[in-house]
Amino acid sequence: MYAYIARRLLATLPVMTVVALFVFLLLRLTTGDPAAIIAGDNATSAQVAQIRLRLGLDRPIPQQFVIWLAQILRGDLANHFSSKSLSRR
Repeated sequence: MYAYIARRLLATLPVMTVVALFVFLLLRLTTGDPAAIIAGDNATSAQVAQIRLRLGLDRPIPQQFVIWLAQILRGDLANHFSSKSLSRR
């Protein structure tokens, strides 16, 4: 019985990985620049660049995915694109 449960739990890992990748890509492929949206209409390009740096949007997509996945696994969901208060990293 325990072997069956262990096999079923292991079988969910590839599914969860594909779902996580799909959700991440959907978030990244939405239109608009999240940093520009957070900064607002009157923001300078330097302010937008600073927000992009704090959010990690200046990093390559695979690195962003690893960071995002690590935050999800830790339960750290505080910094997201619609948040007006961004913590410093």
